[in-house]
Amino acid sequence: GGGCAQVLSLMLRPSFPSLRCYAYEPPGCIFDDVLSEDCKEWITSIVRHDDVVPRVTQPNLESLRDEFFDVVARIKVPKSRVFHDVRSPCPESHLASRNKAILCPKNEIDRDTAFHQQVQKFRNERAAKNLTGEVSVKLYIPGRIIHLVDTMGDETKYVPYWASRYEFNSVILSGRMLADHSIPPLVDILRSLNLDDVHEVRTWHADDKEGEDEEVEIFSFVPFSNPQGKIPLILIAFAVIACIMAAWSNQTCKYVTRNTIMYTNGTSDPGSGLSAGIWSYNLKQCIDAENCDTNDPNDLEDSNYCQVYGSLFDTVDAYWTSARVFGSISTLLGLICLGLISTATCTKLKKRTWIALVTLLLLVTLCQGLQFLLLKSDVCNEWTNPETSDVSSAECSLSSGGKCGIAATIFWFIVAVGCSHMARMA
Repeated sequence: GGGCAQVLSLMLRPSFPSLRCYAYEPPGCIFDDVLSEDCKEWITSIVRHDDVVPRVTQPNLESLRDEFFDVVARIKVPKSRVFHDVRSPCPESHLASRNKAILCPKNEIDRDTAFHQQVQKFRNERAAKNLTGEVSVKLYIPGRIIHLVDTMGDETKYVPYWASRYEFNSVILSGRMLADHSIPPLVDILRSLNLDDVHEVRTWHADDKEGEDEEVEIFSFVPFSNPQGKIPLILIAFAVIACIMAAWSNQTCKYVTRNTIMYTNGTSDPGSGLSAGIWSYNLKQCIDAENCDTNDPNDLEDSNYCQVYGSLFDTVDAYWTSARVFGSISTLLGLICLGLISTATCTKLKKRTWIALVTLLLLVTLCQGLQFLLLKSDVCNEWTNPETSDVSSAECSLSSGGKCGIAATIFWFIVAVGCSHMARMA
């Protein structure tokens, strides 16, 4: 749009001498140096902060390409590490130290590698082509240029100044280089400008003094940036599965299958089996409602309904209580661990955080395993019915809930091992 308006104004200017053209965020490859200077009389171009479009010219893109190749040649660590490292946010105060850790100095680049020789050959070919033909003509933003500078860095206050077309001689890589090329915000910015204010704008940076200010660590939180790679995503998946299984084993009424033998007046009879959980048991129902003897185990089957323990088990022994407590603790702490691991997809966790997670997850694994104390409780041993005073001897085998408890214990331990690996890598 802005480029078309500038070209059209050049074509119409002879017929309409009073014509004026205002180009908002135009491309930077429209006119050559001489024509850009001649257009100052009627063309005004407006550029917003880091907008990439006015800086897109062949020389700028070639400089960006060369700088990229130089950086690649300077990398002294595995490229996979660099890929994950650059995706994590880094404050300006830490840029120098991070670059020093992954890049070697320019004067120490290994120039005997095949990569460097190919890059040098490519540069020589491009330099020879640029000396001849139309590609050797440098293009600029035409006319007078108003550069809107975001002085606060939060888009709350912009300062306009008359800029030189030679200032836009490089592509600025920033998080807002594309967002700055938007007309609706530009309209609001222009309306809010106070042209009566006097400002002093620095268009270049002098040598800043380093080391005067103490570095303050800044934590940046970017959702789904995965600054520590894909391993935290795998740990989250395992932790979610473990949480679901732990919650199911804790709440289900089919943790164990209880087989009983009833002792009445010195005689023993097989009792009705019972599917029992930590907090409730499974109700029985008749197989044949019309011809059913509720005292005959063969006429009964498990229903789809659970019943909270009432007078059937009026006394909860220590083992049973411990199973309930440890089951609840494992579920609660597991959810906390899942939340902490999930933050690793948004920010880079430190080594001590991963170590704390390992400790917490091992505690969750222990609590999940101690849930099996239910097997030593009255539910799975000799028990007296308070209503009939009959004594029953029971044997328990794990049902679906107990098997989920075993799986949850294994998954929590796997997550703990994964977190220990992340602690070594941090």
